[in-house]
Amino acid sequence: MTEADLMLDPRISNSPTALRILDVAAQLFMQRGYRAVSINDILQATGITKPTLYYYFKDKEELFVQMGLRVLVAMSQPLTGLATADWPIDERLRAMARVLVTGYEGDMRMMRHEMMEHLDEPARRRLSAAFYHHLFKPLVRMMRDAVAHGLIREHISPEMATMLFLNLCEAFHELTPPGPMAEWVGPVSPNLLVELFLYGVSTRDTPHPLEGVKE
Repeated sequence: MTEADLMLDPRISNSPTALRILDVAAQLFMQRGYRAVSINDILQATGITKPTLYYYFKDKEELFVQMGLRVLVAMSQPLTGLATADWPIDERLRAMARVLVTGYEGDMRMMRHEMMEHLDEPARRRLSAAFYHHLFKPLVRMMRDAVAHGLIREHISPEMATMLFLNLCEAFHELTPPGPMAEWVGPVSPNLLVELFLYGVSTRDTPHPLEGVKE
């Protein structure tokens, strides 16, 4: 798979019409789910003709893939810059958390779920590779720095730390207004997220191994 396969099609990124189609389709996909949205629904919502839509997108699956690539590419730019920024690590983590929590209005978990449930294998591989390239790799680089500076325990791999950080960010996304659980816990912030990520919720300074779990 080439790097071009992981980027938004230039014909789409340079076309206001195509980007409008993606905006509308993204809203419908996130509201109803992939299977419940038809090409006719998108045509009706955008007011464009079928030949116009098919000029940019060969089918609904390609439209979903391009929607995902657009989101991932947009988030990749700030994350890649922060991964190598000359800032203290905790400040970089807070900035990354801000990008991941508030940088995308939709639901990243839902997008991945719809991808795994409804797309064909080549499309799933393409979006999975894009997720790794645009989001996972910059965070792994950041976590390597955190391990090297003693902020993360050495026996925790940068990849595992990245997965934990991403899951925490996705949880905080749901806790941020107008998320469905925002009223349950009160205000949340990137500061709180990074504090929980680095120090957890325990009052103990040194964690004790759980019974049956090997260090």
